[in-house]
Amino acid sequence: MSFINEPVLNIIVVGFHHKKGCQVEHCYPELVPGRPTELPATWRHLPALALPDGSHNYLSDTIYFNLPGLTEPDHTVYGISCFRQIPVEQVAQKTEDMTRSSVQKSVCVVCRAPLFGRLAVKIELVVRAWFLQADFSQTKLLEDAYKHLNSCPVQIDQTLEGLSVMRLIENWRHKALLLFKLMLLRKKVLMYGSPAGPLSAALLTLVSLLPRCLEHGLTKAANVTLSRPLSPVLLIEDKDIVDSGNIVNNDEPYLNGSTQTEELSPKETGNMVEEKDRVSRQSFDETTLNDVVDRQDLVESREKCHSIGEKYKSQRSATDAQQSPTMARDMSVDGLYNLTRQIDQTECGLPLPLFEDGYLCLPYLSLQYLDLLSDSAVQGFLVGASNVLFKQKRQLFDVLVELNEMRIETSDMMLRRQLALGTEDLRFADHVVRHGATQGDAWIRDQFSSYLIYLLRTSLLPDGSREIDSYNAQFMFAFKSTPAYQQWLKTTNNGDIEAFANLMPIHPFSGQLSVADMKLKFAHTMSTTEGGRKVSAAVASTGRAVATTSRAVGGALSQARGALSGWWSALTAPPPADDEPGGAPDPARDNKTLPEAADPDPPDKSIEDASSNISKIQVV
Repeated sequence: MSFINEPVLNIIVVGFHHKKGCQVEHCYPELVPGRPTELPATWRHLPALALPDGSHNYLSDTIYFNLPGLTEPDHTVYGISCFRQIPVEQVAQKTEDMTRSSVQKSVCVVCRAPLFGRLAVKIELVVRAWFLQADFSQTKLLEDAYKHLNSCPVQIDQTLEGLSVMRLIENWRHKALLLFKLMLLRKKVLMYGSPAGPLSAALLTLVSLLPRCLEHGLTKAANVTLSRPLSPVLLIEDKDIVDSGNIVNNDEPYLNGSTQTEELSPKETGNMVEEKDRVSRQSFDETTLNDVVDRQDLVESREKCHSIGEKYKSQRSATDAQQSPTMARDMSVDGLYNLTRQIDQTECGLPLPLFEDGYLCLPYLSLQYLDLLSDSAVQGFLVGASNVLFKQKRQLFDVLVELNEMRIETSDMMLRRQLALGTEDLRFADHVVRHGATQGDAWIRDQFSSYLIYLLRTSLLPDGSREIDSYNAQFMFAFKSTPAYQQWLKTTNNGDIEAFANLMPIHPFSGQLSVADMKLKFAHTMSTTEGGRKVSAAVASTGRAVATTSRAVGGALSQARGALSGWWSALTAPPPADDEPGGAPDPARDNKTLPEAADPDPPDKSIEDASSNISKIQVV
């Protein structure tokens, strides 16, 4: 197991000046000799990252970001910024600069490894203690913290600490697989949300689903040679305008698996604003739910792609594979991982070289980096932003992921078809959703790792193979056309991996269709399409109306309400897990009859619960 010695490079204090805006107040060790308040030109926008747009609306938060290295420009360094603000009356040693009612400062740690969650907990404690001493001119506490953090080596696998994929699966459910496959296509993806701390944490959590990517795959994620310089540092007048465009989210955000952001009351902020400019949304619609790929359109648009050869043709027919006991259509909890546990991920060429060659991964961007997204040297990106001006520049990105509203938006019809989840993908996603809450983060990551290994193995089959259709043939064609996949072929000698010899090139959740698949498909449709959302809203509205009328009319409507509730719950609820107490038998394992729907709650409550679960995710 590898260790990282002296992980912290610098500790930087950033304050907000009422005339100069965000500026560096202290740096240890000094980056510019003899000038502890200056930064190199490469990091000149670091203060805007450490105190993000709209940060004045919150008492505290922790933000993650990436920067290009100074000593090694081809490598990325990683920033963790913890900011707080307190009333000026609590400051023991006031200065002439403190003219506002509150004092806001950020302590930023720049480290050589992506130890985001690992170091964030320690930095938050240091910042809390530093604010309690109420004398910001005393920086010995921060210098001692720097020495302490570098005194003990850190294990590389600790980079995953504090990034809860359980929360990600709970929020996005089967759409987590869609986001996972979206990353493989190297598109221009903007993740938008507020505040900046939960936004950057959610983006890194998503990246952590890619095997070994967070630990070893971000070394070039912030490195690109731009054709023109970025925008200059904004003046304070511009800073006020920038902050006025931010949205304050009143829902409780999560950070590192728990709620850590404290929100100021309107009286304390004095400038809480709502988003005034709502851009038109175009979500994935019913076309993304079509399992049958239009092969004629695919053939017409297909260009010649790299083919591996005959040695990777499937040795067994698809029918034989479906009947194989190792390819059960309904996996046990550890069934999928047991099929790939002996495979060395390094031997398989993981992590995939996704975030390099002009493809950026930046957990958070301030407005100064807006020009970065339109630079010709940037081939693609996965970035997070909390300023509404990013979202209005729709020509800069292919996909918009609305974190607070749980939406995925794109106007690219071809991309919609590529990201359509077929029956096998929905089975896998349902498997992760049902068991993820009880199995934990490591188990969820193992499932996605196994899924990617099977996807890579199947991609080596010749174009047109039936096994490829399980992953969506259009998605597979687009994935095999990316530079990352071509680089993976070179690294693995065209996929000549010894472990792949005994691995069947097929989707691990292949199998015959059943009533459970129809039920899962229907639930997926109702939760993701525009028509499904309208039906869900209509059912919820009807349920409330029937409940009100039944109190006046009598028991007949109550019985009708109960029948409607039972029918709706049976169609939309996913099958219960094997180990759930009192769970009904899974139709995936017994296709004879559909179990009768249990309705322990009052009928009107069931209608409201079912509709709220369906409408929680409003996107593809």
